[in-house]
Amino acid sequence: MSDTETSQPRTEQALADVQREIDCIEAELTAFSRFRTRIVAIEPTVPAAGAVDASAGGVSALGAHQPKPDASLRAVRAAYRETVMAVPHFEAEYDDSLEANMSTEFGPELGTQIATGTRLTPQLYEALLTASEDARDERETLLPALERERESLQSVRNKLDDCERRAAALGSNARRTTEPARLDDIDDQLAEIESDCETVAATRQRQLHSRSAAALSGIDGTSLVRYLYGDRSVTCPALADIVACLDTIRRHRRHCLVSTS
Repeated sequence: MSDTETSQPRTEQALADVQREIDCIEAELTAFSRFRTRIVAIEPTVPAAGAVDASAGGVSALGAHQPKPDASLRAVRAAYRETVMAVPHFEAEYDDSLEANMSTEFGPELGTQIATGTRLTPQLYEALLTASEDARDERETLLPALERERESLQSVRNKLDDCERRAAALGSNARRTTEPARLDDIDDQLAEIESDCETVAATRQRQLHSRSAAALSGIDGTSLVRYLYGDRSVTCPALADIVACLDTIRRHRRHCLVSTS
């Protein structure tokens, strides 16, 4: 990096990751809202008096013959495929079967009953309504946390860029002088920038420790940072860039110290 160039590569990558996640969650939120709107218009199937409910494990009068799913259940499956499974990132992020994806979102028991059963009973229908609301609410809860993370990363990037530009200019000036008083003055200014950078680190640390991810399928109890960056080589990207910035500032300060000794 040149004396005037600034770079926060890990933070920039983290911003790209967060924006991609925001785009995905927004699409899924819309998809689950649309799915619920469609299933609200579907009527559950009320079994006729005395009928055997094959979808609940009853023995069919035709022995091994498996009845076809009723129209209501087919409509639910079609609605799910045309909304939740139709989001642009579905294949890249999930690429699941209907049963696998429903089981992930709604739990294995409900997901399997919807995907492989034969009748949309009132009980199954009510459970599906509740589960679809929960899936939508999870996205609504997670989205603001992701947006706050994006704002935090943008703030870190902008402040580090400012610290690096100021430090680079002072470091260049320090290398053009041997006057002790001038070097002392430069070091004092670098110390102020170092303090500013340490404040950025402390603020980021507080943000990381004050919140955790909303409960979304597969990440219950994990931190937002681990959810976003757990598969990266650096799981605290902004802090890593802060440390790199501090190292640069301290290198310039050591030059001032050595030059005046």
